[in-house]
Amino acid sequence: MTQLKLFPLRSVVLPEGKMRLRIFEPRYKRMVTECLKNESGFGVCLISASAGAIPSNVSSVGTYVSIVDFESLDDGMLGVTVSGIRKFQIHHVESEEDGLRQAQVSWIESWPPTNLSDEDQFIGERLQHVYEKFPQIGDLYLHRFFDDAAWVSQRWLEVLPLECHHFEHLVTQQDCSATLSFLGEAFRSDDADNATRH
Repeated sequence: MTQLKLFPLRSVVLPEGKMRLRIFEPRYKRMVTECLKNESGFGVCLISASAGAIPSNVSSVGTYVSIVDFESLDDGMLGVTVSGIRKFQIHHVESEEDGLRQAQVSWIESWPPTNLSDEDQFIGERLQHVYEKFPQIGDLYLHRFFDDAAWVSQRWLEVLPLECHHFEHLVTQQDCSATLSFLGEAFRSDDADNATRH
């Protein structure tokens, strides 16, 4: 078992993903300071109200992240950019005096990189369009792998508004095939609805 500090959020980052955080609570500023001092990372997990969540109202799955950049913002907040390293399963959570949570975790295998099939190429193309429309997300990535099924699947899971239990089910699979099936069905259904309206 490995012990990690937890940062619960309403959005998520997965391996090879990037995220910008604005931190203002003292407990999380302390967490960042300690991580920088120890050259370590922390765990990002979803805030959850679902029955499947562990008792401390966080998801049972998260991602270990490293800090790749930080700055003091004009509004007094701490701006931190993190990069996802590996997924973990939470087994036990305890809170420190200031409310910062520590978790006992075990690691979940990362999805192996694999080429998108011709049939699924449109899933990568749609992600490319999203990054063009929202450069504040796309610009986080120096390299973008729109032909890698695992990379594309994880980037979609970071931006889609999924229920916690659905997210947990998908990210704990051995590979990205279930996520690709889900994305393909969702997008084809959306296309069909749009065609019907027109």
